[in-house]
Amino acid sequence: MLVLDHLHFSYGNQQEVLQDISLELNAGEIFGIVGASGGGKSTLLRIIAGLIAPTKGTVSWNGKRIKGPGEKLIPGHDEIQLVNQDFGLDLFHTARENVLIRMLHLPERTRLRFCRELLELVELTPFSDKQARYLSGGEQQRLSIARALAMESEVLLLDEPFSHLDAHLRLKIGSYIKQLIEIRNTLCILVSHEGAEVMQWCARIGFLDEGKLKRIDTPEAFYFHPSDLNEGAYFGELNELKERKTKCLFRPCEYEIVEAGGVEMEFTDAVFFGVYWKSFFQTKRGETVVLYADQPLKNVKRIEPKNKHAKA
Repeated sequence: MLVLDHLHFSYGNQQEVLQDISLELNAGEIFGIVGASGGGKSTLLRIIAGLIAPTKGTVSWNGKRIKGPGEKLIPGHDEIQLVNQDFGLDLFHTARENVLIRMLHLPERTRLRFCRELLELVELTPFSDKQARYLSGGEQQRLSIARALAMESEVLLLDEPFSHLDAHLRLKIGSYIKQLIEIRNTLCILVSHEGAEVMQWCARIGFLDEGKLKRIDTPEAFYFHPSDLNEGAYFGELNELKERKTKCLFRPCEYEIVEAGGVEMEFTDAVFFGVYWKSFFQTKRGETVVLYADQPLKNVKRIEPKNKHAKA
């Protein structure tokens, strides 16, 4: 079990980047952390990995406190691997060498087979003999993922791991990681500012806002029952309409078309998104409303929002 006990972090006398973060995570779990860029997500992962020390509080793995860089000759933890935007590659080694060097704990035949499997997974087989310094940013990111998976660590920390990847690679690599975590009983923490991306991989998600872990819930709860507009917007489009003294929040899929009553709107535009159309409307108050459907909703005049989330 990974335990974060009342973590705080600040740079010198500046405002705290992280404030009183407490969390318990189990092996075999994929936990997501969603929040704004620059909101402390990467700092939190680096503290968990033992690369920086918290100002207050502790991190422990299976009952043992994770030591900070001031307590170790080589910062970090052998059983915790971090994949971040720095990539951490050996730039003068080839792609194959970068992966193989992380597999010295395995028999030679297993190393070669597993290395081929990982390079094929991240679609770097054609670049196996190419030095990492000559790979593009996206290719280096894929290689860093392969290196982390090669370590077979107990905890895998992924900081915006799919930011430079095409859609098909995100799905391919994400599915492989999910299967591997189930087989190895690994704990994985996936960090992103894209809640929609995190929802498809994680059973639980934490929302980090202004340095505080303000909510932990399921993807379904975050999507269909947002606490407010700020939180809800991270997990997909959200309409906001004013009703008397409250604000009504509802997703573009939470509505029904009505002949009378409801919200009166005027159609303005429609855009095709592959599996659905996104239709845009404007209310008499000038509020923009977005609705999803399998066709443009050009003739729709009124709707009644369903599962409304009213906020004062």
